[in-house]
Amino acid sequence: MSQFSKWMIADIRPLLWIVTLGGLSLAAYCIRTGYTGSLPWISAMVGLPWTAHGVVCSFYLSLCKSDHKEGGITFEAAKASNFTTTNQPAGSDDSPAI
Repeated sequence: MSQFSKWMIADIRPLLWIVTLGGLSLAAYCIRTGYTGSLPWISAMVGLPWTAHGVVCSFYLSLCKSDHKEGGITFEAAKASNFTTTNQPAGSDDSPAI
């Protein structure tokens, strides 16, 4: 579940920038062509996805906080393995893996 959450947050960011740049381009086009109406729909098109992203990041941070404190899934799994990692990189201290 945690990997999916990380993927979801990382996957949304490029889409947010595409929407932002598209909104700015559309606003510039409207100004250049002499559009005299208001443009609240462009600000909503750009602002609402960023607001949703902020909410998603907030909930993800809450999830991480709950998982990593005592009693959380990640903390208890690390405690059960005596706080050691099982996936050590190949190599040794004299010749670390690349």
